Amino acid sequence: MSVEAAKATLVSGDAKSLDTRALLPTLVSLEREARKKVSVEHLGFMAVNETHRLVNYYQCVLWRLSSSGKIKIQSVSGVSGVDSDSQVVLSLRRLVKILCRSEESTRLRPITNADVPQKLQRDWDEWLPEHGLWCPFVNPQGQLFAGLLITRDTVFRRFEITLLEPLVEAYSHAWTALGAGASTGGARLVQLIGKRSVQIAVLVLLACLSALPIRESALAPGEIIAHQPLIVSAPVRGVVKEFHVRPNEVVTAGRLLFSLDDTEAKSRFEIAEKSLAVAKADYLRATQKSFSDQRSKSELELFKARVEAKQLERDYALALRERTKVHADRDGIAVFADVNDWIGQPVEVGQRILVLADPTRAEIQIWLAVEDGINLEPGSDVKMFLNTDPTSPLKAKIRQTSYEPEKTPEGSLAFRLKAELEPDQPVPRIGMKGTGKVYGEEVSIFYYITRRPLSALRQRLGV
Repeated sequence: MSVEAAKATLVSGDAKSLDTRALLPTLVSLEREARKKVSVEHLGFMAVNETHRLVNYYQCVLWRLSSSGKIKIQSVSGVSGVDSDSQVVLSLRRLVKILCRSEESTRLRPITNADVPQKLQRDWDEWLPEHGLWCPFVNPQGQLFAGLLITRDTVFRRFEITLLEPLVEAYSHAWTALGAGASTGGARLVQLIGKRSVQIAVLVLLACLSALPIRESALAPGEIIAHQPLIVSAPVRGVVKEFHVRPNEVVTAGRLLFSLDDTEAKSRFEIAEKSLAVAKADYLRATQKSFSDQRSKSELELFKARVEAKQLERDYALALRERTKVHADRDGIAVFADVNDWIGQPVEVGQRILVLADPTRAEIQIWLAVEDGINLEPGSDVKMFLNTDPTSPLKAKIRQTSYEPEKTPEGSLAFRLKAELEPDQPVPRIGMKGTGKVYGEEVSIFYYITRRPLSALRQRLGV
């Protein structure tokens, strides 16, 4: 509305006194001052404080839309600075956000707490007077980008609204001239979301998308391990004396892998050897004596049995001595961490020392955390993203899943999964680590998104 139109309305409409007409020079003065401002900050300070010269009010709030579409309270009348984290500012942001989504958001109009949802009426009653005036700043494209919220205890009269319309247009023009009122994606988005038809369309679209099928999946740490490796364990109890191979060294069948300290086995063999010699001597003496002594002849079988028993003890001691040297039963790679981890360490019978693995036969081992557990069956797809080459995943099929969770090397509980690599792929080096992605059944997108929250909710509520 132009100044001339405002003047005509004042003369013929709501106010006919000379005091009312005297506000026209004030209106013109405010318009000129607004267009002379050199920054948005100066314009905002003037808008919330100098507008009081034209219309009386209790409080005036200047808000604006940021580039991301968020509401920002920039200036408040009578206040030098605005604390964005204060309770009153947070309440004002919520109120302005709702008013921006109204279909009449671009029209200057009086408002009350009845124009906001019931849940926000408490904020209005707590921080604002009874009556308000919504003064939007609109750019030439008709898009809302900022505005004033003027409040007081009395109703805004028609002639006051008529006076404010050209002034608000002047504020909008000055703001746009300063380059701050250009069309932004955030402003367009706020206006678009405010339309009920768009809201319904978005809800329908989300409902349709939530019903689309998607394969359930989970991520878990994985490692390349040998397929059907040969475990080499300690054959006897003892202390590791020496390793004859290096970690990850290729060995052939019959190669000496490591030796245990044979001091005890050697002493045991020597004692058994001497005991056998004594038994043989006793048997020989009894044999010679039996020719002349009937009693010695009857004891001959006893001495013979002692010789056989000592012979067995000697053979057993010899076998133990030989078993202190462990050889490879087949070709492969000697997989173990470090030689120094074993030298001088006592070991028990059957304790795992190293593994002989075939480098051409590898598979994937994945530890799937219990909370990430999904329904998996043998044959399910797996992708392995190695840390050394995450852009080229390996494809595999699950061949084995543990029925119950096991304790991982890190101490947590997880399901152990083993997957066979698909053919026509380069065989990775055993020991490589990465992240495995396992795929389960097809589920809806809604279930895929809400599965974890629903599971946590059920655990917490017990329903």
